[in-house]
Amino acid sequence: MGIWSAASIGVGAMIGAGIFALVGIAVEIAGKTAYLAFFFAGAVALLTTYSVSRLAVIYPSKGGRVKFINMGFPGPVVSGGLNVTMWLGYIIVTSLYARAFGEYGVALFGLEKDSGWAILFSSMVVLLFVIINFTSPSVVGKSELAIVLVKVGILLLFGILGLGMIRGENLLPAGESSFSDIILAAGVVFMSYEGFGLVANTAEDLKDPRRNLPRALFLSVLVVMGLYLLVTVVVVGNLSIPQILRAKEYVLAQAAQPIMGSFGFTLMALAALFSTASAINATLYGPVHMLQETARAGQLPEILTRRLFHHQSGVALIVNGSIILVLSNLLGLKAIAETGSLIFLIIYTAVNVANLRLYRETGSKRWIIWTAIAGTLFSFAALFYYECRRGRASVFMLIGLVTLSFLYQWIHQKGIRAGDG
Repeated sequence: MGIWSAASIGVGAMIGAGIFALVGIAVEIAGKTAYLAFFFAGAVALLTTYSVSRLAVIYPSKGGRVKFINMGFPGPVVSGGLNVTMWLGYIIVTSLYARAFGEYGVALFGLEKDSGWAILFSSMVVLLFVIINFTSPSVVGKSELAIVLVKVGILLLFGILGLGMIRGENLLPAGESSFSDIILAAGVVFMSYEGFGLVANTAEDLKDPRRNLPRALFLSVLVVMGLYLLVTVVVVGNLSIPQILRAKEYVLAQAAQPIMGSFGFTLMALAALFSTASAINATLYGPVHMLQETARAGQLPEILTRRLFHHQSGVALIVNGSIILVLSNLLGLKAIAETGSLIFLIIYTAVNVANLRLYRETGSKRWIIWTAIAGTLFSFAALFYYECRRGRASVFMLIGLVTLSFLYQWIHQKGIRAGDG
């Protein structure tokens, strides 16, 4: 796998269904300065990328952050609880992507919403990428690169054409906007950057990982950060705040219509399909290896380490794909997706803390790590506050899932010790 294929794993995971909904939410919180929220969230992601890249070079593993957490938190209950929590977070987010793919497919082809087509589309896309992941890392990387090029191309076209129609006054801060609103919005939209850490999972499949892995990590975040800024500036610059809030969930399609006419709606629907598809591909590839690494560390059942159909992570891939297939078709996942974002802020904080504890081995600068920890903790606090203020069930889901993960790990480790005795 080359540097561009590895970077495309991160880009594919980041530019998922989130950007198509989060622009509207950011505008709802920060008004005309919503694009600054994406900038600050990207800055936090870049700071954390420093820790991920340093750890990935010293501890290259397909398990990625699982390996980092195990090295930084040697206590099996703490590290195991964090790793199980991360796995559940990826199951949740990937299930949301699959469900979103089905709904966008129904909208694009003008089919009845409750006709069963959405379930069929969701199931087919999950099965397709499970099969692709059973082939080889190079096929995963090349397929991801091809899909990412298409969706990035569509979003670039939208952004470039839209720049010429921007009304400058729309980008100026309104009297009701404040810096605290921008920071709060940054915490909320951080979920749109959460996938960059999956690049670390390519360490064993990447050519010259010591040189290329940090480059692929930073490249993926910078590409996505630039694209998000372009898209949000075009949306805010072309639509009024009331227009954006009326079309909050489909704001990119709404913004594309005055720029490209009715063709714009179709084009952005296609972009949404490609975005959710590549996000599914990327979030199947990385978490499967994380799941296997967690099982190897004795934090999940040993069966998850076994090969299947000549694939070294075959059982883990089937387990992940099966759970995603069920959840994407049975559950309403909006609140669960917000829970996933809170989970990843916890995990990235843990990764930064792990790097702080291992800074001598990784050769890292502590002031950068401390800045990254402050950024992820503040983003978590902002999102948690936002969810509490709106009375969202995601807060209770987060507490329940984290408690369940650590309780399971405590019981599992106690069983292992009893067996050894």
